[in-house]
Amino acid sequence: MDKKDPIHFVPNRKETTKMKKILIISAMADVELNYLIENLQEKQVIENKLCKFYTGKIYENEVILCDSKVGLINNAAATTLAIEKFNPDYIINQGCAGAISRDIHKSDIVIGTDCINITSINTKFKEEGKGYNLDDWELINFVAGEKDRLIPQNGSKELIEIVQKIENKYQYGKIHYGRIGSGDIWNSECDWLIKMNEKYGILCEEMEGIAIYTVANQYGIPAIDIRVISDNEILKEEYDRNVSIRAQEFTMNLLKEIKESNGEIILFIDE
Repeated sequence: MDKKDPIHFVPNRKETTKMKKILIISAMADVELNYLIENLQEKQVIENKLCKFYTGKIYENEVILCDSKVGLINNAAATTLAIEKFNPDYIINQGCAGAISRDIHKSDIVIGTDCINITSINTKFKEEGKGYNLDDWELINFVAGEKDRLIPQNGSKELIEIVQKIENKYQYGKIHYGRIGSGDIWNSECDWLIKMNEKYGILCEEMEGIAIYTVANQYGIPAIDIRVISDNEILKEEYDRNVSIRAQEFTMNLLKEIKESNGEIILFIDE
């Protein structure tokens, strides 16, 4: 600031800058966070009974890496704790997932435009001894005081638009945008997987996203789910969780683009 400028100069005022604060959540730190942890500058570790946080900077963004552990309950709790403790501007959930579409292959990436709970299910009444029929099972959300219905949780349009700016940098497969199924279940029955894809439009399945999207949306914080495909049971592409490094590399590019897209927020602090 030019102190000779009588319009802009204010005595005892100094400029500082603030970059975006970004929370990155993953369930398997050894393969889904290891690369990001290695690239974290000014690293500090915070442990508690729920999860483990690594704080620091990447591309000048203030970054919180959260080792949330597997499952919806763990991730609902970890996301809530992280939001209350760090108040992030953005939330990124990244890791691996299993594809349930014939058009998606190992090492492709799925960006979750929305996410649904695949373990919230309603069944029709059948008398004892009448068996069960999986074709009658319906995905649904149970809502107190309202009509029960399937309620997708949306990903952030803002973050999806930023992802679209860097999608051509990914060289290991295709980038897909669409619905992610999330729940405490590991599905390997191909007919069931095909049904989930055809009936509900799910592209891949994982175990954390719906919890993170739900909590983030309740707090009004933009969130995105980035999933590299580790396997496709339908196409007999075997599971390899080590492809998770590619989701981390993609996330690194996203962090760089966030810095460049948003720039620095200039704050003026009066002394």
